[in-house]
Amino acid sequence: MADLVRSIDLPLSMDFLAVSSYGNATKSSGEVELIKDLRYPISGRPVLIVEDIVDTGITLNYLLRMLEARLPASLKVAALLSKPSRRKIEVPIHYLGFEIEDAFVYGYGLDRSQLDRNLPFITSQAG
Repeated sequence: MADLVRSIDLPLSMDFLAVSSYGNATKSSGEVELIKDLRYPISGRPVLIVEDIVDTGITLNYLLRMLEARLPASLKVAALLSKPSRRKIEVPIHYLGFEIEDAFVYGYGLDRSQLDRNLPFITSQAG
């Protein structure tokens, strides 16, 4: 996200929310948990969801429904990675970095049981 916002030459503000459907596992549980909600209202404002990876689409679908109910002026999605072969719910991705095969990946902001986010590259776990 830091790399993305540095490349946007417009006035912007950021807020953060946290959701999880993985816990410490490498496969989605299918149940989305809201861990931290937004601090500021988004009504009438253009909103860009910045997602690390879109896998089944379950988490992103949850986010889209939750945020659409708050009446933003617009709501778009930017994702670093997408695994379309794992999709259970089709969700829009307006800006996409890379499409990847079904593999567990970590590094460059993506964690492996809350570790390895600080790796300067993305790698995968065998098995």
